[in-house]
Amino acid sequence: MGVNTPVTVSEVGSLPVVLDPVTAGRMLGLGRTTTYKLLGQGNFPVPVHRTGKAWVVPTAGVLVYLGLPVGGGCGGCGARENTQTNARS
Repeated sequence: MGVNTPVTVSEVGSLPVVLDPVTAGRMLGLGRTTTYKLLGQGNFPVPVHRTGKAWVVPTAGVLVYLGLPVGGGCGGCGARENTQTNARS
């Protein structure tokens, strides 16, 4: 699979909690060069985090940007629904 190949619907169901920039860029229709250019300029269209020298892109941010469901309804994309309950109820 090339870096400019769009992410398929079946791939969305198996996404991890965070994405590498190239995968996130593919989901947004961006090529590798454009993805890294936007990251370097601070203009990537979804929230990103720097971990050492590497960029990570939370899957939930990409899904929200694309208007896709996040949490329990995303088909196992790795985005977690907040299921924590208050023990002092």
